[in-house]
Amino acid sequence: MAVTLPEGNLQSRLKSYLDGFNNQHGLEESAVENNVVRLVVPPEIVPAVLTMAREALGVLHLAFITVVDRQGSFELTYELLDLRGGIVRVKTTIEGEEPVIDTVTNIYPTANWHEREAYDMFGVAFKGHPDLRRTYMWQDHFDHHPLLKSFEISTRRTFEGLR
Repeated sequence: MAVTLPEGNLQSRLKSYLDGFNNQHGLEESAVENNVVRLVVPPEIVPAVLTMAREALGVLHLAFITVVDRQGSFELTYELLDLRGGIVRVKTTIEGEEPVIDTVTNIYPTANWHEREAYDMFGVAFKGHPDLRRTYMWQDHFDHHPLLKSFEISTRRTFEGLR
């Protein structure tokens, strides 16, 4: 498979990325800061934005997905690299006690592990994920998500019935 890297200097590439996103999608917020294109999008268009980043703009690598528990909502950040120094950071917020968002594993295969980790640690489910199971915590009899702010750190109560 031949890889075609984006052409031009860093600032012109970042500007073209931003223009491409703004022309195609209704973004809540967008800006270029240093070598980062920062986008804030509604959760339902995350797959479309990431598809455009990969297919139309040539941003080939999903470096990571992070989750922040805002107690009542979850902020997800997808960090994409264009392999020539450009970064596209896509943020979205999902609401609710049992958060669900569409998977992006069909767009960026590296999302597989990151989504599983977000599910395991925070309880964020990714609809359509090919293998959504826990990565660190054991599968059976452990219904907790340890990075939630509401998680009680009490070994007696948390591990009750597991011994």
